[in-house]
Amino acid sequence: MGHPGCVCLPDPMLRRLVGTVAARLPLKSFGFLVSDGPTRRPVDFVLFEQNLRNGERWRGEFEAYGKYFVEHDDAGFVAEPAESLRLQRLLMATGMSEVAVFHSHRRHPGSFSRIDYEMHRSRFGGLWHLIISMRNPLIPQVRAFAPGPAGVDELEVRVTDDPR
Repeated sequence: MGHPGCVCLPDPMLRRLVGTVAARLPLKSFGFLVSDGPTRRPVDFVLFEQNLRNGERWRGEFEAYGKYFVEHDDAGFVAEPAESLRLQRLLMATGMSEVAVFHSHRRHPGSFSRIDYEMHRSRFGGLWHLIISMRNPLIPQVRAFAPGPAGVDELEVRVTDDPR
């Protein structure tokens, strides 16, 4: 599986993921990296389409994080429950499981912010987290993080030719 402080991303999958995120701009992208094997070696991804961030239930929670979230209503992502269930069923049917959460940044580098940490820890337990910064779409930045109870560790990202 490799070093415990790193993740291995197959080059074709990573290119497809970054291309998908770029094609969706200016929309924010959010989803799961999935695998039928080791947790630090995803082989595919699933993407959420519906973002409830600006709905009645979530807008205030994001805006409580400060002026940035008031001024940028495209900052943040909340998946729609029915879509989450549909993707869970798809993963179960294909023998895959979530190994990481990913999301994109449009205006910022691939840093793991306080809101990223709090949202991740409250909803995604032991999964690691990939951030794809499209601040400069010609040079996307990909960073991985392992959020835990004591804080966040950055994980080395290794791009491999091996799909497994």
